[in-house]
Amino acid sequence: MTAHNAPPPPDATSNATRLLCAGTYLDPLYRKAVIRELLTHRYRVVAPSYGYDAVPVLAHALAAAGLRRQQVLTLAGGAALILLGSATGLLDFLVAWLLFGWLAWTTMFLRRLAVLRMLTRHLAPAEEPSGADASYPACRHLTQRIVRKISAEQNSDTVYYGGYKPFVGAGQLWRSWSNAELLIGVPEKPANPFGQTLFEGGSPLPRQNGSPDDVPGHREVRRRAIVPFTAADITDRVEQQMLEELKGKPRPADRVQLLSVERRRFTKAVRFLDDDEPEESDGPDEHWREDYDAGREYLCVRIGSWQQELVTTVFVGFDIKGTTLHTEFYTYVLAPITQSFRLVDRLPERIDGGLMCRIAWDVVRSAPGELLGLVLNPLKERLPRKPGSDTVRVEITQPTDHSEFGLGRYAHKVVDCGARASVRELATANVFHHFFQESDAHKYTQIVERHLLQIIGDFLYDHDVDTREHEANQTNILQQNFGANSNNNFGGNQSVGNRGTQTFGSNSGITRERHPA
Repeated sequence: MTAHNAPPPPDATSNATRLLCAGTYLDPLYRKAVIRELLTHRYRVVAPSYGYDAVPVLAHALAAAGLRRQQVLTLAGGAALILLGSATGLLDFLVAWLLFGWLAWTTMFLRRLAVLRMLTRHLAPAEEPSGADASYPACRHLTQRIVRKISAEQNSDTVYYGGYKPFVGAGQLWRSWSNAELLIGVPEKPANPFGQTLFEGGSPLPRQNGSPDDVPGHREVRRRAIVPFTAADITDRVEQQMLEELKGKPRPADRVQLLSVERRRFTKAVRFLDDDEPEESDGPDEHWREDYDAGREYLCVRIGSWQQELVTTVFVGFDIKGTTLHTEFYTYVLAPITQSFRLVDRLPERIDGGLMCRIAWDVVRSAPGELLGLVLNPLKERLPRKPGSDTVRVEITQPTDHSEFGLGRYAHKVVDCGARASVRELATANVFHHFFQESDAHKYTQIVERHLLQIIGDFLYDHDVDTREHEANQTNILQQNFGANSNNNFGGNQSVGNRGTQTFGSNSGITRERHPA
């Protein structure tokens, strides 16, 4: 194991990181997937890491693969020497087979013992969360250049995604809605047309099919001029107040502990085959430019619960077109890590003589099948592949060339080098392991949603915007949220998936008065 002078990232010591590292020893398919995503396909951008650190996961995956490789090389070298001794007459047939059997048993025993020692000594559950081991095995394939690349890309403010979904690494879509509301100034004086009933503050009930201002022949209501603002201004307000209201103001027992609120920009990572890195073409003052290679900025509100095993991430985006404020709300949930990786929590604390005897006997019983796998798997991995497989040329579907002269053959080849999946998503279970994990996913989604709507309303009020439409939409959103969740909180364990996508308009007649501070 090796430690580094620089302080470890906050998520390097999380329980999720520890379980992912253990999974590289417990699951060979996951180990290969980690190496493929982070090392073999190094041209691809690393997905954002939510609640874990990908560097130690790759280090342990390489260490586990190294133990297997050492076992295969030792067995192959010893078998070659035994075969040579048998061919030259130094060893008779029976002695040669006995030596090969002893060599096979020894390599299997030592590898199993080394894996067990790594799991029990370095990846065992820590008594204190802060006491987790942040070191990881040294490996010649894990160079400082690769470590810097993974560390920079998994924590970058700009996410280069591949495929269709921009929010790569955040898990499965849980809930989403969008809302568009007109930005009109607040009336200067309360109006009472046609004998309408007034609220205490003098605001009339809006009509279902239009406001009183739209009635022909009705005198125009004078409205205040809206204090100008941009999408960046409202994003700043939400970012500051969300941190303050969920982590700053409450008493320590009521705070959302593992909360982060940050801006992230999402853009496609399409480049020419000969380029080294994707380039972002957006100008500095452009917001949500409508183009294939344009990026869009969202506010990322992330809450890690259950020791970062359950991660709820809310992406909020704002855009202003004309006199309309458009809001997008997407909740993604990273479900708990697959249950098989938690085997590391049930292993004995130390390896004694009795355990070594059990390992020795288990190796004898499983030797034929394990030996066959050691022989066939390396051969299968080294078989010739299809031309162009596992290269950047197959990472993006090239458009069909329908030109008259087949001019597509002369066009530059483009590749999609963006992140497709995170190593955390590769280890996500299909169901929740505990009822309270699903209820917490609902809880944090509703908490962020409720604070978001209130902050937006206060922001619009401070800028002299008539908030009656916003308050009607807010009530509609919260009511829809309640009705949808009432059907999902019961009925046993449910798989992680989309809990509904809604678009809310402004036809609700529910409103409430907001008094100035």
